Amino acid sequence: MGNAAHGATTVVEVRNVSKRYGASGRKGSEASVTQALDRVSFAVAKGEFVAIMGPSGSGKSTLLNCLATIDAPSSGQIVIGGRTVTDLRGRQLSDFRRDDLGFIFQDANLLDTLTAYENIALALTIQRVSSHEIDGRVREAARALGIEDVLEKRPFQMSGGQRQRVAAARATVTRPHLVLADEPTGALDSRSAAALLESLEGLNARGATILMVTHDAVSASYCGRVIFIKDGRLFGELRRRGADRSAFRHRIVEVVASMNDAEEEGGLGAAAHAVQGEAVMLHAR
Repeated sequence: MGNAAHGATTVVEVRNVSKRYGASGRKGSEASVTQALDRVSFAVAKGEFVAIMGPSGSGKSTLLNCLATIDAPSSGQIVIGGRTVTDLRGRQLSDFRRDDLGFIFQDANLLDTLTAYENIALALTIQRVSSHEIDGRVREAARALGIEDVLEKRPFQMSGGQRQRVAAARATVTRPHLVLADEPTGALDSRSAAALLESLEGLNARGATILMVTHDAVSASYCGRVIFIKDGRLFGELRRRGADRSAFRHRIVEVVASMNDAEEEGGLGAAAHAVQGEAVMLHAR
């Protein structure tokens, strides 16, 4: 299992999770079954900023959906904040999503009829937080993300980067155990993407635990750890360990290249040499 930071409180545990789509054929044939995830295990510590990277079809989106409780694993367990979320049903599951998870999507998904302030405050209103506390927490989140000047604007009056930072404020204002970000820079230009990633880095420095799915090495280089997934299996991971962002990005690109080499050569042996021991190989075929 990919380990969380030593000695830190574990927020996420993914335990031997598999996900299959489709139905078995006659006499137990698996020809019509797609194995989206295959015995995936890792942990995330409180306060980590972790990226999940992989090529299209690698299973990273399926993994995110299972973590978000949008989809359920075929087998295995997911524990978030000490709760086995794969066992939750009905109202318990709804309450968990509301209270313990924050979401940042590729598109901000803000409500067009509400101001930025109202979009951020909505989750707290649903939680029945007092109006006085709502105001303080919304403005605190806005300061942290540098969006105080757009609080009274509606989404159509903001830039794409501003909308995404409002979405990040909405995701963190409830102080969830885990923030899930799905390609949050995918619809942004490079300058807006950098501003958002710096904001997420700042939120992480203030204690937020963030798990971000991305295909982009630049985005991943803002994280402290990158988990690589390929063909539904964990391929390896990198830790930043104090490296500057440019150096870390270079190491990430090397691992991504080694994933392609492994596919061409039919194994992971060459990949281990390609990254000169920088990546921890988690699964060998």
